[in-house]
Amino acid sequence: MQASDPNPGQDPRSFAGETTISLRRTGSAVVLTAQGEFDAVTTPRLQTSIREAVEDGPEVLVIDLTAVEFFGSGAIAALVDAHLKAAEQTSLRLAVEHYLGRTLKLVGLDQQLATYPSVEEALAAE
Repeated sequence: MQASDPNPGQDPRSFAGETTISLRRTGSAVVLTAQGEFDAVTTPRLQTSIREAVEDGPEVLVIDLTAVEFFGSGAIAALVDAHLKAAEQTSLRLAVEHYLGRTLKLVGLDQQLATYPSVEEALAAE
C-alpha cells in the first residue's frame, strides 16, 4: 500500500524555509550572513559566496550562521575549504548558535575554526 500525498500536485520544496545569503562590509571586515537550510541543493550557493568573499581578501571574514536551520555535511566541508583558502590572508570567524557549535565540536572542527556566539563578538575578537 502506498502512502498518499497530503498535498498532491504541490512541490514539497515549497514548504522549506527561504535560504538567503548576503554580504555587508563593516570597516575592514566582511560579514557573510547565511539563513535557512544548507543541504545538497543550496550548499553550492554558499560555497560560491564564501569563495568569492575570501578571494576579495578582507582582513576579517565573519560567516554569520546564527539563523541557519539545517547545515549538512557539504556545508561543513565548505567551512573547512574557506578556512584553508583564507590561510594567512584573512581571519575567518564564525558566528554560530549552540546547536551548530555543538556539531562543529562533535566533528572536531571547534579546534580549527574560530567560533563566537554572535557577529558582534566575532567582529570584536582580536
